[in-house]
Amino acid sequence: MPFRGDPKDLPDWTPAPLRARWSVGTTAIALTLKRMRTARRIRPDRVFKLPYEDVRLTTDDGVSLSGWYIPGERTDLTAVVHHHYGGQKATVLPWLKLLHDKGIPALAIDGRGHGTSDRSPPGRGSFIKRAADVRAACDEVRRRGTARILALGQSMGAATTAIGVAGRSDLAGVILDSGPAPEMGTAAWGLAGNLMETQREKDAGARRLLALRILPGTEPGRYPFAIWRALLKLRGTPLLWVHGGKDRVIERRWASAWFRPLAPRGGGWTQVEVPGADHVRSLQTDRASVEASVDGLLERIGPP
Repeated sequence: MPFRGDPKDLPDWTPAPLRARWSVGTTAIALTLKRMRTARRIRPDRVFKLPYEDVRLTTDDGVSLSGWYIPGERTDLTAVVHHHYGGQKATVLPWLKLLHDKGIPALAIDGRGHGTSDRSPPGRGSFIKRAADVRAACDEVRRRGTARILALGQSMGAATTAIGVAGRSDLAGVILDSGPAPEMGTAAWGLAGNLMETQREKDAGARRLLALRILPGTEPGRYPFAIWRALLKLRGTPLLWVHGGKDRVIERRWASAWFRPLAPRGGGWTQVEVPGADHVRSLQTDRASVEASVDGLLERIGPP
């Protein structure tokens, strides 16, 4: 089943309940795509008084990306930040503020198809191929002179960040917020629920149908191999996993399926759960506990 599709294109014999549920999903998709492709009218200097520079990048598969570069006091370490699905660089401003307070420069991007970045070429929109966006951002901060990279991704951005940076010799540390999902079945189910919230729709049948429409475009057969292989490569890298206790898009117990078996002994990987936080809202819900965990990560990363 296609991710997109007008209910009018369904066969005439389609039962009315199925047609109605298909229509709910189609509306949810349209509203989400409109929101994610409409650039937010907020800027770092207006919200948190952060200095910034508008940046344009080009990925290795030819996609033009929009970004913000936030300067910082440190010259040895720069963060690369990727938002969740449906978000954009403006939605990670709380993280940019935290990093700036730590003196860490950061480059936040609009992932392909989001904000003012271009869309993917046909057939190039899967979670795996989005890792090219992260690689382009890493190349840009290296061009600016940094020696080491701190990679930060939220939800979908956590998956694409992990895949994009695994194996890099210049990688100093990783922060994964609200993800990644261990496989695409739970991710599609969670994303379907998130999309339907745009209509305050709670029909379980419509959600199941929408999840089935989403799943094929995520390369569900390739994704588990890509994400687990990437996480295995990251076992030697300091990593912080941040997750909200009220997350219903990627539930914590789903994401713990990779953290529990892969976390190396000796504390190289750590986690923080924010009990009252929804999806990608942990930092906004309890900055103190998240900041303390980030401080611990920075201690493990150490000086240059």
